[in-house]
Amino acid sequence: MMSAFFSAVSGLKSQTTNLNVIANNISNVNTTGYKSQSVSFSDLLSQTISAASGSTATSGGTNPVQIGLGVGVTATNTNMTSGSVQSTGIATDVAISGKGFFVVSNGSDGSYLYTRNGQMSIDEEGNLTINGYKVCGWTTADADGNIITTGNVDTINLYEGNKKSMAAAMTTEADFSGTLNSSKTAHGTGLSAIGTVPDTADGTSSMTVYDAQGNAYSVTVNWYKCYVDASDADNPITSWYYEASSSDATITPASGYVAFDKNGKLVDTTTATTLSDAGTTGYSAASASYNAPAGTYSLEVTGTGSPYTLTLTDPAGNTYTATSTDGSATFDLGTGTFTLTAPATLTAGTATFTVAADTTTFTATPTLTVTPAGTVGTAAFAVACDLSDITTSNSTAGVTATPDGYAAGTLSGIAIEADGTIVGTYSNGQTQDLAAIALAVFTNDEGLAKTGDNMYAATSNSGAVSYYVAGQGSTSSLSTGCLEMSNVDLAQEFSNMMIAQRAYQANSKVITAADEMLQSLISMR
Repeated sequence: MMSAFFSAVSGLKSQTTNLNVIANNISNVNTTGYKSQSVSFSDLLSQTISAASGSTATSGGTNPVQIGLGVGVTATNTNMTSGSVQSTGIATDVAISGKGFFVVSNGSDGSYLYTRNGQMSIDEEGNLTINGYKVCGWTTADADGNIITTGNVDTINLYEGNKKSMAAAMTTEADFSGTLNSSKTAHGTGLSAIGTVPDTADGTSSMTVYDAQGNAYSVTVNWYKCYVDASDADNPITSWYYEASSSDATITPASGYVAFDKNGKLVDTTTATTLSDAGTTGYSAASASYNAPAGTYSLEVTGTGSPYTLTLTDPAGNTYTATSTDGSATFDLGTGTFTLTAPATLTAGTATFTVAADTTTFTATPTLTVTPAGTVGTAAFAVACDLSDITTSNSTAGVTATPDGYAAGTLSGIAIEADGTIVGTYSNGQTQDLAAIALAVFTNDEGLAKTGDNMYAATSNSGAVSYYVAGQGSTSSLSTGCLEMSNVDLAQEFSNMMIAQRAYQANSKVITAADEMLQSLISMR
């Protein structure tokens, strides 16, 4: 009978532990990133009254007769499923939706603790912290400014390496893109002859460039439609003239030309040709178009009526023959074409044409030298301009210039991206990667030990730890401006609490019943 007391007492103790765990879960229902726990029970040692016996020829087998000696708590299991994500709107709040733990430094001993609480902040020295613990990750960048996310993790300080301020960067290049309005009237007398520059530009681009000290200079580029060369009817060339100026500096060269083909695409060179007719066949320069190689061509017209036979001899002595009812013909020379339009009158005879080529070169990558005023105290600097993305059409969209370079700035804010990269925003409008937050992954998450402050420590049963950026190594991307809520299920906890309460009451009744039975035994006479 006495064992009933001890069994019931073990039940009381076990249900007390169960209730303690339930109470802790309920008390942490609003704890950021908290993981609920549950209790596992098992029976204790059983007293064997008689052992089992096997069957014989004269009797059957018997089962063992055993009396259990109570219950014990074998484990407190941690539920590592993710909690719901709650938006906070705070830039430094971060939530993990899947596997992984944030890594923090555990003081001066060099060990690490792990947490699901992403409530981060920056202290006065620039350390990224969680509840005073320094968050760990990577802070070294490669030559392109990207954080190197391999190797050992270390505490993150957003100010180290002079990251609190950004030095000025001199402008070295500017990219131009957009459309010049082809419907404008041409002002020039040749592809590279604008003549008198009009008072009103046909288009304007503006950009701000910076010298080595970060001083800003406003540069204006005015565009003027210059000339349309239609000597090649199949591909007329249109040139535009530009002028660059600044009220704060001198620009050299201050002007230049660009040219576009019939599709509005930029061309590097164009060849303008002239044609003269030395014969009596009726052809004239005005009635011919060509992009054939330069040289002397001979055209023999035979026949006194329709059709005419046209025989062309090129500068290399090659002959080409065509028949025509009106005198028009196109000869494919392999290296170009020679096209004749029908003359007003056509007679038999021989004409000699001289094609003289005048090649004009246009650069799509001019370099402008900006010379600051002498009182500024800094040297001239060159800006390589890329005009290759400019086109012409009937659009009025205009041309936009995008230069590099910037003034000096100070860190004004940070943002944490989905992969844990911390991006700094500076007062000069520039951004820079400052660090990357590391996520720890364990073989057995449930083997971690809770140490308080929402922290976990590695144990011999948690397995090896690996560090990744968010989104790699089975981890998920991070949700920024959010926190992970506790995964406590209140409805389940209340049900568990009532079951624990009834189990506790039932065990207490066993003690009462055993006491009454013992009292009856003592009262016997």
